[in-house]
Parts: sequence; structure tokens; C-alpha cells
Amino acid sequence: MSVQTLQVQIKPRLKGLKALLTHQTFRRLVQLAIAAFITYITVVHVMDGESSANITASPEAFCPFGGLETLYNYINAGGTYISHTHLSNLVVAAAVLITALLLRSAFCGWICPLGFIQDLIHNFSNWVQKKFVPVRKFFRTISQGGQPIWIFLDKYLRFVKYGVLVWSVTGAAIYGVMVFRDFDPWSALINISEWIITPGLIVLGLTLIGSLFVGRPWCRYACPLGAASGLLGKLSPVYLKRNADACTSCKICTRACPMGLQVHTATTITIVDCVSCLECVGECPREGAMEVKVGFQLMAK
Repeated sequence: MSVQTLQVQIKPRLKGLKALLTHQTFRRLVQLAIAAFITYITVVHVMDGESSANITASPEAFCPFGGLETLYNYINAGGTYISHTHLSNLVVAAAVLITALLLRSAFCGWICPLGFIQDLIHNFSNWVQKKFVPVRKFFRTISQGGQPIWIFLDKYLRFVKYGVLVWSVTGAAIYGVMVFRDFDPWSALINISEWIITPGLIVLGLTLIGSLFVGRPWCRYACPLGAASGLLGKLSPVYLKRNADACTSCKICTRACPMGLQVHTATTITIVDCVSCLECVGECPREGAMEVKVGFQLMAK
């Protein structure tokens, strides 16, 4: 194969402003904007207080999973909601589910603030490892030492989120309360000003610490909304395709995947754990090796 052929296959390196005008930059800006909005809503709500004459929106009113939890009660009890949920939860939940039907788990990869926080921590961890050799050696030792058992555990831990989904929705339907709320790291984060140690706060701490070692641990293993979005997303016509003819199996796409998916060995990526972040597409150095496609690939890998 000639050098000229290789040069055609490699993507041109973007420079200057073009290097910033990418879907990766746009994704981070969207995540940052959503996180800033929720932060503003939370601060205003905390500063005004529950008993204030100035009624402010609770950040919980924008949680889509609350819509799934209250859906049964809303239908069965003539339009009433379980505690801590509102009509807005149903509206946001509907928007997320419609997004899943169209674009798979794009909500998780582009909008979810908790996913964004995990991304920031994991990226910071990677940056520190690159800059400081002792830190890199420490993480490498842990990774290599526990790799065999972690590969085994990772495969089965990914099923936990479906159990959490069933327990959360079923429990809310049976008992009329959000049984998941006390264990929810997002609820713990937006209510952290209450200074109450809850199981959710512990889960949040474990999630943030885990993000130093693994990309998006909460999303991978325990998020019930991600489970619902991923399952519904199997009906989406949008998917990723790896073209073997253009691919050299360099594993750059796999290393870029925040969900730890083996992208470099797949033909089509329609797995429920994909959050549609398109990091694999953006990081791939080969022209045409990773592409976004539209079509139905229900049974593909």
C-alpha cells in the first residue's frame, strides 16, 4: 500500500477555529448549558426556601425519571402525582423517550448533568495521569492487577440497572412513593444543601470516586433512566457503523468510549449501553471508518 493511499485514508488534522467547530465541542457546550441551568435553578430554590412567598421551581421538577415513577399513579389515580413529582416530570420524561426513539440514548450522552459530571472527573483523571508519571503508574498498576476480574464483573454489573429500573417503577406504582429517591445520587446532589447523609449521598460519593477509574460508572451499571432509554432506543433508526475496510483496529474508538464498549470489534453499534455521544466517531483518525447511519439494525451488535 502506497504512502499516498495511506494519506487519503487518514483524516486531515483540523487547525485553528476549525478544530473547535466540531460535534464534540458542541456536545460539551450543550452539557455545560444544561448543567448551568440546573445549578441556577437549584441555587435560587435553596436561597428562597420552601416557605418563601416567591414560588420557585425545584430542580426535581426537571428530572425525567420522576415522570416514569409517577406515570402509573397519574393514569390510575386520575391525574394525581406521587410526592416530589409534577406535570413537568411527565413532560420531560416524554421528551426523553421520544428522543430515545429517534436518537437512541442521546439524552444520556448530550444532556444529562450527572453524566457530564462523571465525564469531567474521568477526563480530569486521564489528564492528571498524562501529566504525572507516579499517578499514571499507580492507576496502571490497579488496572492491570484487577483487569481479569474486572472484565468478568463489568459484563454482569451492566444488568444491575435493569433491576433498579423495575424496582423503582414498580415500587412507586405499588407504594405511591419514590422508593428510589433515597438512593438516587442525582437527588442527593441537588439536595446536598440539606446536609443529610442518605444512601443516595453515599452512592453519589462512590460514583464520583469511581469516575476517577472508570468512565461513567453510574451510567454503566445502575442508572434506571439510562436502562429505559437504552431499551427504547433499540427501536431507533439511527446507529453507528464501523467500516472494516477503512478500519485498522487501532482501538482509539474503544479508548474514547465513555461506556467502555468494544467499538473496534463491532460492525454496527446498536448496543443499549451506547449513549450516542459520538466520541468514537470524532476520535477515529481514519476517513470513513466510523460513521453515523440511518436504518434499522435491531439484531446487530
